[in-house]
Amino acid sequence: MLLASGCAHESSGSARRQSPLVREINVESDYGQIYIYDAETEAWGDTDTEENNPLSRALDDASNSRRFVGYDDGLVDVLTPSQYNWKAPMRIEVSDGPPPLDVAGWDHVVEVPLPVPSGRLAFEASGGGTPIETKVPPNTYRARLSGRGYVAGAGEIEGHERYRLQLWPAQEAPPRLIKYWAGYDVMRP
Repeated sequence: MLLASGCAHESSGSARRQSPLVREINVESDYGQIYIYDAETEAWGDTDTEENNPLSRALDDASNSRRFVGYDDGLVDVLTPSQYNWKAPMRIEVSDGPPPLDVAGWDHVVEVPLPVPSGRLAFEASGGGTPIETKVPPNTYRARLSGRGYVAGAGEIEGHERYRLQLWPAQEAPPRLIKYWAGYDVMRP
């Protein structure tokens, strides 16, 4: 399902969005991960080695930083609390500037850079499969990923997580943990 809303009006000769562009899609996670990237500039390929692989580096960044959202060379790797979730709701909000910080009701919140020069934003479950794409205005974004519905515990196979991805134009800056979900301490001590 794809919903889009937004309005524009002319102001001093330039168009500006007055409300965020919103997309509502379902994404898939598998092997406890969701990859997010620009569909035309996929950051990995068949010639990557184990030592030179953006997927491995983003995974290492997510784990070693304890943000559980990693970043490497245009690739965002979201580590999910469950093994898989084939219909994880993802709300994408694109605005002209940073949205107000809203962490109430969210379990985990992280900001990362996310370049989307083609305007084709892809979400892919780890382990392969067909990426799920949506369009956003081409840009280099700051991305604030918020997740909720997390459940901690051994044997949590099927998840019921929900996500929100807030995007706004910004220069690349280091990832930042805003709110930490303590369940990761149980699952990945």
